[in-house]
Amino acid sequence: MNNRIFNLSNLIILIPFIFIFIIEYLTPMQSDDFVYYIKGNSIAVHLNHYFSWSGRFVSDYFSTLLLSTDSQILKSTTIAIIVTILLFFITKIGNSLNKSNRYFNLQFLTLFFIYWITIPNIGQIVFWIVGAANYLLTNLFVVTFIYALIRYFKERKGITLLLLVSFFAGCSNENTTWIVLLTSLITSSFLYYKEKNKILFLSTLLVFIGFSVLIFSPGNLNRAALSTEFYELSLVSKIWLFLSDKLPYALSKTWIPILVSLVLLTSYIKNKKCNNFYLSLLFIILGLLSTLSMVVSPTFPTRALSGPHLFYIISCSFSISHILNTKNKSIISLSTLSVISTLSLVSFIYSYSQIIFSYNSVNAQQKIRKYQISKSIIENQKIDKIPNFYYPKSLRAGDSIDLYNDPNATGKYYNLSNSVNVYPINYNYSVIINGKKIPLPDSENTGISNIYIGKDTLLRDTSIAIEFDSVNKFTPDTKFIVKTKNGKYYEYKNLKVDTLYGMNVVGFIIPVVPSDIYSISYKRYNETDVTIKI
Repeated sequence: MNNRIFNLSNLIILIPFIFIFIIEYLTPMQSDDFVYYIKGNSIAVHLNHYFSWSGRFVSDYFSTLLLSTDSQILKSTTIAIIVTILLFFITKIGNSLNKSNRYFNLQFLTLFFIYWITIPNIGQIVFWIVGAANYLLTNLFVVTFIYALIRYFKERKGITLLLLVSFFAGCSNENTTWIVLLTSLITSSFLYYKEKNKILFLSTLLVFIGFSVLIFSPGNLNRAALSTEFYELSLVSKIWLFLSDKLPYALSKTWIPILVSLVLLTSYIKNKKCNNFYLSLLFIILGLLSTLSMVVSPTFPTRALSGPHLFYIISCSFSISHILNTKNKSIISLSTLSVISTLSLVSFIYSYSQIIFSYNSVNAQQKIRKYQISKSIIENQKIDKIPNFYYPKSLRAGDSIDLYNDPNATGKYYNLSNSVNVYPINYNYSVIINGKKIPLPDSENTGISNIYIGKDTLLRDTSIAIEFDSVNKFTPDTKFIVKTKNGKYYEYKNLKVDTLYGMNVVGFIIPVVPSDIYSISYKRYNETDVTIKI
């Protein structure tokens, strides 16, 4: 019986791992992944980067180490493990004041669903390797530090783990590192005042060293020189800019985790003196302070909200633990948690199904991009542009991969002597691989050999790609008319030909699902309409 319980527990821990692994496995190289892949693992190169551009030495080095493996399985496994351990420690932190871990698995899963559905930018925080190194990995350092610190305070155990992680927690991220340092300093002073115990001052010293490595990096100063207009503003102007622009934007991206955290606080109404209450409230405040610290930053990308989001999730962990483990359970509190858990689960299913469709589409698009580059190399032809990714819309804008492209890095990654730019395609061109292929007869006369039809997004719209035998067979005045089964017509003209997967393709999106399409007609100037029933 005990073995069954143990095995069940292991399987539950694996649930986040499996879900994250699948998406990460489908995620292609993107954005700065190419830049950091090229940097390699040379210490000299990374030191030069540290002194010239970025203080994030640890996360930058992790990026290149992981990217250099060239193993999608290893990369996916690593990211999935980080997320799983992160959630494990968040759950342990929430349970740190309880004698019983009876509901650990339920709390762990609930936090995973809340984490998934409330994270501001999962595409760049979790599924982008460089983004994960800068935000996900550093969050793990912070969580491990908090867990080890609480454990030492409570049981006088875990000092080795605390000392090992202190430096890394110190050089975590700009809007979390100062919170780690302040927390370490306060707890060290408190323990010394109460017990004359100096051991935590060693942890504080290591945190401060990490803090200094991150914040006082010469590279940060060089990068700041590129934002002279911001740094020339007075303090009052910076505060006004933050309050009028950055803060409203940040709150628009984090209002859901804040709301969930506050709603869960209602479970303490009859027990406000509970230590869990003070810690839940504390981490909400830390989340807000982490956001407010961005007043001194010239930019505020959505992914920078990973720190505040982390603190809100820790707050939720304390509250959920209190609801599940308190002796005199409140029906209202249990009902509140049940509603939040159910909504999170339903939202997760709705979100995940869309994301996996979108990332599978992007994965197919990457195959098309690679094919074009390989074909040009084999044929000894110069290729200086490839199609950019088209991310099919999912539940949130932050689900998307990063669409930025560094032309020089992309060219070097593919061992080309020239840079490679990207150009936009405004439909889901993965239908060439994943969609329904309809071969057409009489292509010699019509000029069209195949039509590819597939979903544009999981739940709505259709992307259609039409393959022409030759670019010369397509003229700008060619008009396409799509008729639906309920008699509606959609007309498309003034389209352009793209070379995709070795084919000359014209594509567009229609606002109906594929099963609702009745026929596609096309006509060129002074020619008879040709209609194909679908």
